[in-house]
Amino acid sequence: MTEKNFTCAALMLSAMSGLAMGQSGLDLDRAYASQLRSDAETRSSLLGSSNDANVDIEVMTQFRYMYNSRDEQTAGALGDNEETMGFDTPRTQVRVSGSVTDDISALVVFDFGAAENGTTQGTANLLVAQAAWSLNENWAMLFGQWHVPVMGSENFAPEHTLAVDKSFTNEFFNVGYSQGVAFAYAGDQFKFVGALCDGAEYITNYSSVSNSAYNAAGEADLSLTGRFDWLIEGTWDQFADATSWRGSNYGIKLGAAAHWQTQGDTNNTGAGFGNLPAGHDSTEVTLWTVDAQVEGDGWNAFAQYVGHDVDIEATTNVNYTNHGFIAQGGMFVSDQVELFGRYDIVMLDDVLVAAGTDDNYQSITAGMNYYFVPESHAAKFTLDAVFAIDESTNMDLLFGGGGANDPSATGLLGLSDSEFVLRGQLTLVF
Repeated sequence: MTEKNFTCAALMLSAMSGLAMGQSGLDLDRAYASQLRSDAETRSSLLGSSNDANVDIEVMTQFRYMYNSRDEQTAGALGDNEETMGFDTPRTQVRVSGSVTDDISALVVFDFGAAENGTTQGTANLLVAQAAWSLNENWAMLFGQWHVPVMGSENFAPEHTLAVDKSFTNEFFNVGYSQGVAFAYAGDQFKFVGALCDGAEYITNYSSVSNSAYNAAGEADLSLTGRFDWLIEGTWDQFADATSWRGSNYGIKLGAAAHWQTQGDTNNTGAGFGNLPAGHDSTEVTLWTVDAQVEGDGWNAFAQYVGHDVDIEATTNVNYTNHGFIAQGGMFVSDQVELFGRYDIVMLDDVLVAAGTDDNYQSITAGMNYYFVPESHAAKFTLDAVFAIDESTNMDLLFGGGGANDPSATGLLGLSDSEFVLRGQLTLVF
């Protein structure tokens, strides 16, 4: 097993999981430097060992304060809940990595927050349990439970995003975590991942079927995923996060992906399964997306289009196609302060739109990051504000009437004509 093959397996693992493990057992300055200044070194350390057990451990935790103010749809409907505020720990992840043999490496990630998969706060939730078998310098086989690598906006680790959290549009279309097998290629200019997995639930339960039995109601019968990335200029490591430090070289990367799944032909009790009500025979989902990421000397830009088509066979067949768009950018105004802004929109099919309501759901996000140590995500404070400028009526219906989406991720609660969320977050990685 060559060093290049060894590094290849590390790249495959981190690419599929959206995580890059940092160094451990070093002083803070060296840890910060190794974590982000050289992504190649960082990702190689994913399989590195600082002890005889050949296991590395990393912890990431996020602590938030959120203030939410809603313009209620019907006077008095929210009562005293027009304003909601308080502290939250949306994510605390423990990441364990190591090598089984010279060819096979593994990564396991637990999360104790509520922002992943809508689980109970404080409960250990298995996000990732995957292994990579390096076949040669460029190819690897992956198997286990992972983050399905479809959405470019979703493929950043939580500590590597610009804003406090990812956009509503990302949460709406995100495939999430699943189980399966994949083959991945990593070269100088191109990366490719093709996967066979258990798919996602649409739309409820935050697209989560991770760590579920093969006969679970939410499991797809068959799910196929493919993602292709083209590095036009720059290096792969500079696109591991959404930001770009001062002094960085110019780089541009394009990506495209597709996901298809079908469910209901097997394991159908007839009493409703997953998010499908009783009487449905099957559901077929096709998702597609393209994205572009550009970085320069202290500035960054990202744009993504995504769409999915959902075809439900039932007593009365239903078919609808939704579209979404995300655009964001950031710029450093000092070595430690970064300003950013984001716009995102979900455009619903007319089939899903109630009479007299908005068919779009848009939000605008603006804020800043303060990096305690320049050029490191290991300790940073983020302050931003989210403005949802459309009524949430249709989103509330899609998500079971309980609000627009997973509030532990975005802070948006729904049941409103418009909404404002102020979020402050401290992120630590050690």
